[in-house]
Amino acid sequence: MTETKSVNCVAILMPGDMGHGCATVFRQHGMRVITCLNGRSQRTRALAEKAGLEDMPTLGDVMQTADLILSILPPEYAVQQAQEAAAAMKATNAYPDYVDCNAISPATTKKVASAFDDMPVNFIDGGLIGLNPVKENERTRLYVSGKATALVRQLDGRGLVVRDLGGEIGRASAMKMVYASSTKGAFSLFAAVAVMAELTGLRDEIFAELAASQPHTMATIERMAPRIPLDAKRWIFEMDEIASTYDAYGMTAHFHQGAADIMKLANQTPLASETRETAQDNRALADVLQLYVDALRAEG
Repeated sequence: MTETKSVNCVAILMPGDMGHGCATVFRQHGMRVITCLNGRSQRTRALAEKAGLEDMPTLGDVMQTADLILSILPPEYAVQQAQEAAAAMKATNAYPDYVDCNAISPATTKKVASAFDDMPVNFIDGGLIGLNPVKENERTRLYVSGKATALVRQLDGRGLVVRDLGGEIGRASAMKMVYASSTKGAFSLFAAVAVMAELTGLRDEIFAELAASQPHTMATIERMAPRIPLDAKRWIFEMDEIASTYDAYGMTAHFHQGAADIMKLANQTPLASETRETAQDNRALADVLQLYVDALRAEG
């Protein structure tokens, strides 16, 4: 299908940190932004209200109103969200373009796309890189691939930077997987280093050496060790998706299987009950590492 209309209304399913940031900048560029909050958490509702999203009564109302759907949610729900969206499209005979922006492997993306088989829907593979566009000053990148990207490319310069990777479904999700394998893979490795420093009783000595010889590594440990638990629950699945992507290309999956283990450990700390909105920024690193150690010993 060739899309020639303009994007006036964007639906975001669902407005977490990234989604509500996207909604905020889209509205600043004059677009209407909608969602459907049936069954969603109080945090999601609060973020949606903060961003000024319109809450539609049903998912069918979303399909009948939106020009473009952006699916942005914890990646383990990407397939289910697509299936629910496809059912709502069929029920209302309304078929807006659907962009899966989730951190999933190319193979999972194809499962998502299959929800729209035999339907007049432009399915676009997407991958978001960067923090939410409010924090990134509208420089968050949305990589897309698919045969009909004209409509989503209209978001370029209207809150996001949109980069088209061509017509093949899977290219944008592969871009996200490889990029995230470097960033979150490194975060998890450095968290493991920090916990090992604590376990060996060499924290002060190792951190002094890192500060002197590898200051960027030490800075990453200080920044990320307290923050990994805030997103660890959804990053566990993302690490599994990255591992399966590596495996599909004949590369070892073990790096990111190990990263998933670190995310699981972080998710067992008390910090995991906090959110990006409620997290304390002034915890001593030694206290944070003790929480990891406590969680590790509780597992044992």
